Amino acid sequence: MHNVNWLIMSIHLNNRPARPNFKPMTIRSPDGIAARPVRTAAKVMVAVIAGPDTPLIATSDELRRWRALTPLASWSTISVRGANPDEISQGVAAELARQHAKAHRLILLAEGKAARAALELVLQGALDCAGILAIALPAAALPFRIIPTAAAVRLVVRREEREDVPADLITALRAADIDARIISLDPAAARDARTVASAAEPFLLELVANASHQTRHGV
Repeated sequence: MHNVNWLIMSIHLNNRPARPNFKPMTIRSPDGIAARPVRTAAKVMVAVIAGPDTPLIATSDELRRWRALTPLASWSTISVRGANPDEISQGVAAELARQHAKAHRLILLAEGKAARAALELVLQGALDCAGILAIALPAAALPFRIIPTAAAVRLVVRREEREDVPADLITALRAADIDARIISLDPAAARDARTVASAAEPFLLELVANASHQTRHGV
């Protein structure tokens, strides 16, 4: 992670404890002695949704670094012409089929308007995944009520400076019964690519690790 000085306000929204990723299973040997539970790592797919916005951190250099840090994940890019939900849903479904991957092993990574559109799909229950990392997305109020989801939601956003900010995306996530964590950066930090990448990286590593761990007898 880059060593930089930056000011953030971190909001941890742990309204619902994260569900265990696995339940250890006791395996007994032929002589009746209990063996230790065996954990294996399942392959995870990280899908980068590349929208029309110029990427702040999803550049070739940063993505190359993140690929090296996540050897248990296969990476792919889903290019979309805009923030159209149908286009994103179809692109994700096609990529899952192409890679013979499962939705519960899928991590979505997106920025800007594409991140907002993908997040809305997840929060409406229209797009299944293990988790989503949404960066620099618009934080306007949602036009719908959040449907409880098992997906982990991780956001890196710009903090609003006004004290009279109306109910917005952050407010709705705080009130929802989902696993959501948010890092809010001050405006100057939110414009710095290295700072945003440093904030997003731990979230990405967490999502990949949680999606990959299972027992040998898990699914």
